[in-house]
Amino acid sequence: MKKKTKKRLRRWLLAIGVVLILSFLAYFFYNNIKDYYKSYYECEGVNIDNKKYTVFGIDVSSHQDEIDWEKVEEDGIEFAYIKATEGIDFVDKRYKTNYLKAKENGILVGAYHFFRFGTSGKEQAQNFINQVSIENLDLPPVLDVERHGNYLSFSKVDQIRIEIKNYLNEIEKNYFIKPIIYTNIEGYQDYIKGHFDDYEIWICRICSEPDNNHWTFWQYSHKGKVDGIDGKVDLNTFNGDIEDFIEYVNQYKELQR
Repeated sequence: MKKKTKKRLRRWLLAIGVVLILSFLAYFFYNNIKDYYKSYYECEGVNIDNKKYTVFGIDVSSHQDEIDWEKVEEDGIEFAYIKATEGIDFVDKRYKTNYLKAKENGILVGAYHFFRFGTSGKEQAQNFINQVSIENLDLPPVLDVERHGNYLSFSKVDQIRIEIKNYLNEIEKNYFIKPIIYTNIEGYQDYIKGHFDDYEIWICRICSEPDNNHWTFWQYSHKGKVDGIDGKVDLNTFNGDIEDFIEYVNQYKELQR
């Protein structure tokens, strides 16, 4: 076979190999994200039974831009979880402002960290600890664990669980309080169920009500409208009535002493 022919053949084989690899990656990512985006775009959220659920809150980050917290409180929002950190070095630019303004307007406040797969749980915990003074929070700290936002990570499930545990251990060692784990149905099945059963769960399920009652908070919509916030915001409810919620907050504050 002539040299030019061999080179041409190698180029074709290389091109075919690249196409196959890209096709595999496209198929992989499509199958990993289609269910999430199907639920995100097709489900408007659950129509809440206001007799069964009476305590409502939101979770926010810099994505919501500037928030008028006075109007938020007037719209009946009892609590807000505010994004503080993500990964080992990201700090939400609006965390401190959101925290202060929400507190000033009588909204009970908690802080959360978005967990990044493939990085140290201990270092991620230190990022959160550096930014969040737990003594001034009304609600337990939250760890957000989900595949959404982590699709480029090829970490094995067992390693992800190890780093989640490392994060939780560092938070408990520093604050002497067990965090809440936020996750969606897929994240719960893949990473949490059977491994972190002694932690409170904040479950995201926006197409239907959770199957069981073993949750503390339930995120039931990604497309909520609240006065004082331009655009859409996540809506949440507490598993109990207002008296239960007050007791829950008071118990948490007792642990802080």
